Amino acid sequence: MKAKTIIRLIAAPLLLVNAMSANSAAYGVSTEWKTEDPQQIFETMTAQKSAFSQLIDAGIIHDVFVRKSVVGDKEFPMIRFVIEADNEESVKSIISQLPFSKKDLVTIVDARDLGNKWLNTELVQENYAIELEWTDAHSPYVVDQILGKDLQQVVDWNTSGKVTSSYLNVQKVEDKNSANSEKLRPIYSIAVLAKDEKAAKEMAMNLEAVKSGLATVKIMHLGFKMNL
Repeated sequence: MKAKTIIRLIAAPLLLVNAMSANSAAYGVSTEWKTEDPQQIFETMTAQKSAFSQLIDAGIIHDVFVRKSVVGDKEFPMIRFVIEADNEESVKSIISQLPFSKKDLVTIVDARDLGNKWLNTELVQENYAIELEWTDAHSPYVVDQILGKDLQQVVDWNTSGKVTSSYLNVQKVEDKNSANSEKLRPIYSIAVLAKDEKAAKEMAMNLEAVKSGLATVKIMHLGFKMNL
């Protein structure tokens, strides 16, 4: 896609903002993929994110929720969101200007009038560190298998906005069955958003290393993360 075309696609939704009345309502919007070609999504993703972000910055789109979806053999985040518009036709008009719609990659499956927001409840969430430690010098093959499964879990958490940072380290583990008493094994720690330590511990129990009993877990309260 040429640069000028991308600029037009990004700018187009903002041209609709001025035409919206002050009496707009909130509509809950659900979309689904119309394509089975993941390459088309990859090629359009940057332009879509930029255009969508501008609508968020303008206050037109808010309350965004992410879920997993699969196109071909690739996973992509699919979102539901709330948009301010005069009516359902206005909703469709705004969405039609976004790059995914321009390329006929998505379709609106639901646009529901939610009325006026009267209560905004926000869960107060803080950062907690999930720190793992291997219980034994498990074979590299087993460790690689476990890390592969848990990496996908961390990616899923990150997609839903639950991960603020993650680190991969090397742990020295005593091997009682080997003449070389110490083995080096990769291990990780993850900073996640949770309402309390119990919630963070419940998240950790979804990790394969913890579920299998091959690693122990320690939860550490980190507090709120600052934007530097």
